[in-house]
Amino acid sequence: MRLSPNILLACIVIPIALGISSCKKSNESYPETPALEFGSFTATSKYDAFLVLKFTDGDGDIGLRTSDTMGMYDKTTPYYYNLYIKTTYKAADGTFKDTSIYDLQTNSVDTGLIRQRVQYVEKTSKESYLKGEFQITLNGYRQSTKHKIIKYKIYFYDRALHKSNVVETPELIVP
Repeated sequence: MRLSPNILLACIVIPIALGISSCKKSNESYPETPALEFGSFTATSKYDAFLVLKFTDGDGDIGLRTSDTMGMYDKTTPYYYNLYIKTTYKAADGTFKDTSIYDLQTNSVDTGLIRQRVQYVEKTSKESYLKGEFQITLNGYRQSTKHKIIKYKIYFYDRALHKSNVVETPELIVP
């Protein structure tokens, strides 16, 4: 079987073009202030859930090391935790109200503000930015099983203490 010159040329040019374009540095750039986007939410029980957030950060300084507990990351500062999740529930009148959360780790009632430490994210490319997703385990994501529809307002800080946007989830229907 004989190939036409156009098909033969396409068989040579396309693989070369793909090879060259895969070697180029990405033209993507992002601001130094991190940006969050809601990914997904999965309730695995009445009290446990997984939350996925997508993020970008222009200078790639995401997350804290385990040793980051002194100075600006001391437990007494607001930056010891770098991820903040405020929980609300849908009341009978259709409005969203603040809720209280029972924290199994501290054995105390929280005002609905879940605080976590996002661990240090190591860059795996030569790009200055980081782009990816956080997969967050939520233990005690609501106080009462009577709360069947909830929402979260979420933000986090990078290592330079740039505060991300506040992302609000859609209504989440929970068991």
